[in-house]
Amino acid sequence: MIQKAWSSYIYKLFLGVLIIAGLIFSINLPPFQENTHAAEKELQKVEVTFTSKGVPVFNTQFTIKNLQNAYNKIKNGTITSDNVNSSAWQETEQQRGVIVADTFGIGPGVQHTSEESESILRKMLNSGAVDLVDELNDNPGSTSIFHYPNNVVRRYTNNDGEAVATTESGLNGIFDNDGDLIQLLRVKDNNTNKFTVDINSTTNLFEGKIINLSDDMKANANSYTVEFGQELTYQLTIDKSLLTQDLPLAINPQTNLVVDDVSIPFTKVPAYGDTISLQSLGVTADNSINSNASLTVLKSQIQSKFYKNILWGYAVTVPKSDTSVTLTIKAHLAPEVKLNSQLQGATTDGSLIPMEFLVGDSDLSAQTNFFMNIVATTNTGSLDYSMPTVRTSGINFASVDASGKKLEKKRSYILGYEKNSQKFVYGDNKWNPVSSLDNLDLSTVQTFSGGNQYYLGGTATAIPLSTELFSFNAVENRKINESLIKFLGLGQGKKYFLYPADNREVGEKELLFTVYNKDSLRANGQIINQTSIGKAQYEDYNINSLIPDYRAGSVEYNIIGSNQNSIATLLRIIFTIAGLCLLIIAVLIFVCWKG
Repeated sequence: MIQKAWSSYIYKLFLGVLIIAGLIFSINLPPFQENTHAAEKELQKVEVTFTSKGVPVFNTQFTIKNLQNAYNKIKNGTITSDNVNSSAWQETEQQRGVIVADTFGIGPGVQHTSEESESILRKMLNSGAVDLVDELNDNPGSTSIFHYPNNVVRRYTNNDGEAVATTESGLNGIFDNDGDLIQLLRVKDNNTNKFTVDINSTTNLFEGKIINLSDDMKANANSYTVEFGQELTYQLTIDKSLLTQDLPLAINPQTNLVVDDVSIPFTKVPAYGDTISLQSLGVTADNSINSNASLTVLKSQIQSKFYKNILWGYAVTVPKSDTSVTLTIKAHLAPEVKLNSQLQGATTDGSLIPMEFLVGDSDLSAQTNFFMNIVATTNTGSLDYSMPTVRTSGINFASVDASGKKLEKKRSYILGYEKNSQKFVYGDNKWNPVSSLDNLDLSTVQTFSGGNQYYLGGTATAIPLSTELFSFNAVENRKINESLIKFLGLGQGKKYFLYPADNREVGEKELLFTVYNKDSLRANGQIINQTSIGKAQYEDYNINSLIPDYRAGSVEYNIIGSNQNSIATLLRIIFTIAGLCLLIIAVLIFVCWKG
């Protein structure tokens, strides 16, 4: 009897487990079912890295939708009378107050080129005619949500902006979480469907990359940390579908990203013409102060506007071709760019004022991602594409005396780097090889002195006073600044060093350092920027706490000049650990004694 009851109990328990498992499976089925379209359709794996001007877009949901059916109907003119009489077609006309055939140029028997068909689809999706596209597409299960690589449950991008989905081959649309179209792309019938989609680009018919920089210079998946003046070789591949006729192209880099050469003939075009208008920049003259002071303020505001935008474009025409075409663009990041122009709107009588603008310097920041946008003009509208971005980095130093306890003023140093046992020092705006640091001719190298902020290859400016401090003392601030040196315009991947230019001793060792500017992700999903400016390699809090603009994790200074720095730091670490150990032992003895 007991055995029968026990068997019944086991049977019921097993049945309950099966029912619960079935319910769990049915509830969780959608996340694992990436695409609910008919099983007979072969699906392709699509791997995408999502960026925004070079910065990975993480923890964000995107979808992919196959649009090949709608594309075919628009291209071939196979739109049916049922489509024209559908509620989607009629409601589009009623809601928008337009005639679909006139607005989008589609209808039964109306054919288009591939380029025109894609442009029409893009226009329809961007103008809110999504229901009409779905009507033409007639593919209800064609949408798939991107997920973590190797984890279909996590339906968003990972820390590097990477995500995976499956879809049918052919023309597909990438959409954001609000259902807005980001980009159209073509999925192939193979395993090569890997894309980088910048959410600021409207097309995947371009492919851009920087080919002369190593991976250790990457700030993230689509951005590099480089030196001022370093040659950058961009490569832009244009799909043959855009080259059925000559293609006008505009290369628009951010102001301090200077284009040096393009592999086909180009014309440099000023973005603001021959005259700079205050109105076009959104800048207003201050008539409450005298004219000279007003011009100084205006000049500073205009230079800041130029720094964040485009000062010159580079116009090219790509000849028609039966194959895809690759252009090479040579450029460099400049610490300052000069512009001579006429300023309009700064005077009450409307007269033009000749003025020279110097863009960069005090506006330069390690947080700037310098962009290069590509704009193509086609018969059906313009296409925008964002090339990989570049940024720079730097480092801060504080000179101390031999004791390592006091700041020392006006020390001078030589900047260099070493590669394959060969040393190079900086001078005349370039790196020069040297055989020895002991016998340097200082007239052939640049020396870097306390009190200055250096923009590599540009001018030096005095380190600004920290006037925002409650305890601000101008005299004391200037005195401390004379012991400080700041660099901006250094890149990742080099083994830099500083070497004394004054009071040198034979065989004296150089101070080795590296710089970086990288993006990373906190556990809470917040993206943070980490730079060598904000984190000292040779730290001494006692010295840093004396410096007015010191900010832990934001502006930190490396200590240089003390022969005892490394020993003192090591001793502090040893004494700290020893102190903690003694404290733990004392607590254990006390606990045991009380017990």
